[in-house]
This record gives sequence, structure tokens and C-alpha cells, in this order.
Amino acid sequence: EQDIKVWSIEPPEPLKIRIYRCDKRFILEPLEDMLEVKETYGLIVMDRRDAHIALLKGKAIIPLVKTHSEVPGKFKAGGQSAMRFHRLIEGAAKAHYKKVAEKAKEQFYGMKELKGIIVGGPGPTKYDFVEYLPTELKRKVIAIKDTSYTGEFGLHELVEKSKDVLAREEIIREKELVGRFLDLLAKKPGMVAYGKEEVLELLKEGVVDVVLISEVIPKNVVEMFEAEAVKVGSRIEIISTETREGIQLKEMGGIAAILRFERKEE
Repeated sequence: EQDIKVWSIEPPEPLKIRIYRCDKRFILEPLEDMLEVKETYGLIVMDRRDAHIALLKGKAIIPLVKTHSEVPGKFKAGGQSAMRFHRLIEGAAKAHYKKVAEKAKEQFYGMKELKGIIVGGPGPTKYDFVEYLPTELKRKVIAIKDTSYTGEFGLHELVEKSKDVLAREEIIREKELVGRFLDLLAKKPGMVAYGKEEVLELLKEGVVDVVLISEVIPKNVVEMFEAEAVKVGSRIEIISTETREGIQLKEMGGIAAILRFERKEE
């Protein structure tokens, strides 16, 4: 007699992919990807006529808002008419930039998980636009890329052309995390722990803020830590060995933790 169990699970994000396939196994990869820790980036693609603003979470592009400008098209005229029309075009373009900047502010301002903003589009418009962003958002612009399109195609093209930037940002983030652990180890050793057994014990006690795990650690061990972290609201960060800091973590046993508060020496 076969024992069949059914679970009803609602994904944490809308599932945008559709797969029609006859297979012997369930296609779970898109769902598994949703469970990974996701860095969030703002995306803006634009030209003088349209702008689209979205978020990049992991591999998912989440459209937020789109706008259309009132910039007139090309017009053939001479003399004073041409000068007057040029002023109208430039005025409408500036109004478009301000409108898009305001929409970006509405979507991105105060978003703690936002790691950076990438701007793209055909032509020089994107460079002019960036100057209209509020200072706080302008500081978050990590790349400006040329794209052939705006709209949904433009968003996907922007992500594709920004892979190098996103990879570099991830390496920088890893270096900062491990660097923070090493700095605390030297100055406030009661704020950190390392070694599989000690970190696991502290994790179960609920005193761990973030666990740093080297990519060389076996998957079953990582899953064990992830299961415990979920129970107490701790964060798991997988650290590559592509940096000096990542190699240091590996040499220290590959598992370390930054605590929520300082432990007093006994």
C-alpha cells in the first residue's frame, strides 16, 4: 500500500517561469532558487520616451513602475521655430528625468536591503538622467550600461550586461563580512565564535546574528545550519574562497559566527 503525502506551499514570490515538460522528476529548481539569500538591486532602463523601474532579487526581475514622457518626436523646422522647438524638447526631457527620478525615489528610498542601482538604456539619456537622482540614490548607482532596448527586454538585457558588476559586488560584500568578523575577533573576541561545534551550540541558543560558512563545507552540514538558523531568525552567508578573507575563513575551519551581543569571559 502506497503512502502518499501532499503539502500545499505558497512561494514567497510570484513564480514568473512556466515549464511544460514530460519528465520522471519534478522541476524544483525555480522554487529552490527562491529559498536562497537574495541580494536586491534597483534597475532603471530608459530613453527620452519611456522608463521602466524594477528590482533584481536573486535571478528574478520584479517590475515596479513604468512611465512615458511628453518629449516631442523629431521635427523639421528652421530659424526661430527650430530654436523654440529645441527649447520645448529640452524642457520636456528635463521634466521626464525629474519624473523618473521621483518614481525611483518612491520605490527605492529607505529600502534597507537595496545594495545598489544599475541604470541602462540606449544613447546618452541615461547619463543625463542620473544627475537628477537624489544624492542618496545617486551614491547607490554602481553601473551605467548601454542597452539596445527599454521595457521588459531592456531590463533583461541590462541584467545580462551587468553580470560582471554584480559578481564584483558580491565579492566586495563577502570581503566586508569576513573582514568584520576578523576585526571583532581581534578587538572584541566575545562578539564572535568559530568552529563547527561552538557555532552550532550558540546558534541553537539564539545568540548568533550571522553564520559565515565557507563554500568548501559539505552541503549536508550547510543544510543543518540553515535549519537551525530558520528557527532563531539568524542569517547564513556562504563565503567563496576567491578572496584572501575567504581563504582565511576556510583555514579557520570554514564556519564562523558574528553574535548578537558580546559574551562575557568566564
